[in-house]
Amino acid sequence: MDEALKQRVITGVILIIAVLLGVTLLPNSIFSIVVLIAFVGIGGWEWARMVGYNDTNSASFFVFILLACSLIPILWPDSRWFFIVAGVIAWAVALVFLATYEQGISLYKDNKWLLRIAAFFVLIPAWSALVTLHAHRPALVLYLIFLVAITDSGAYFSGKRFGKTKLAPELSPGKTREGVYGGVLGAFIWSLLGAVFLDITGADWFYFIFLSVCVALLSVAGDLFESLIKREAGQKDSGDILPGHGGILDRVDGLVAVLPLFALGVFWGGVLT
Repeated sequence: MDEALKQRVITGVILIIAVLLGVTLLPNSIFSIVVLIAFVGIGGWEWARMVGYNDTNSASFFVFILLACSLIPILWPDSRWFFIVAGVIAWAVALVFLATYEQGISLYKDNKWLLRIAAFFVLIPAWSALVTLHAHRPALVLYLIFLVAITDSGAYFSGKRFGKTKLAPELSPGKTREGVYGGVLGAFIWSLLGAVFLDITGADWFYFIFLSVCVALLSVAGDLFESLIKREAGQKDSGDILPGHGGILDRVDGLVAVLPLFALGVFWGGVLT
C-alpha cells in the first residue's frame, strides 16, 4: 500500500469512528455546536477561500457573518424550518445552474456575489437540518450519512466498470450516467434495509423509499456543485485539513445538499413523527 493510500485509509477510519461516536453519544446541544464548527466554521472558511477571499481578514469576516446568521435558528428554534425550506429551494435553483454550466463563461467571475451568497443557503440550512434530525432521532442521521456514502461508492465502482456516457463533462469528466445508476441502485437497496431497521411500514414504506432515491440523486448534484466552485477557483480540493481526503467540504458536499430535503421530507411526510 502506497503512502498516499495508507494516509487516506487511516483518515477515513478515524472519520468513521468519530462520526459514529459523535452521532450516537453526544447530546443534541453539544452535537449542534460540533456540527456548527465543522460545517459553518471550517466549511465556511474553505468556501471563503474558494470564492476569492484569499486575505485572512476577509475570510475571517465571511465566516463571522456565517456564524452570526447561524445564531438565528439557535435563538429562535422555530426559524430552523425557514432555513431548511430555503435550503430546498436553493438546491432547486442550483440544479438549473449545474444544467447550464459551461467552462469559460464569465457569469461567476463577473458576479462573484453569486457563489459567496450561496454559502448562506447551503451551509446554514444543512446545519439546521442535521441538528433537527439528530434531536428527533440520531438513527436518521446515521441512515442519511450511509445513504450518501453508499450512493457515492456505488457511483464510483459502477462508473469504473460500466461508465460510458459522461454525466457532466464540463464539471466532472469522471462522472458517468451509468455510475449514477449504480449509485441509485445501491441507495435503493440501502433504503430497503433502512426501512426495516427504522420500522417503517404501510404507505410510509413506499414514501420513504421514494424520498431516499430522490435524496441519492440530489447528493450527486451536491458533488457537482462543489466541483463548480472548485473549477471556478482553480482548486483541486476545498482544503487540506483531512490528510488524503482534502477539506471538510470535499467529504460532505453530497450530504449538505440532501440534508434540507431529507429533513423536510421526513417531517412533512409524517415519517417517524
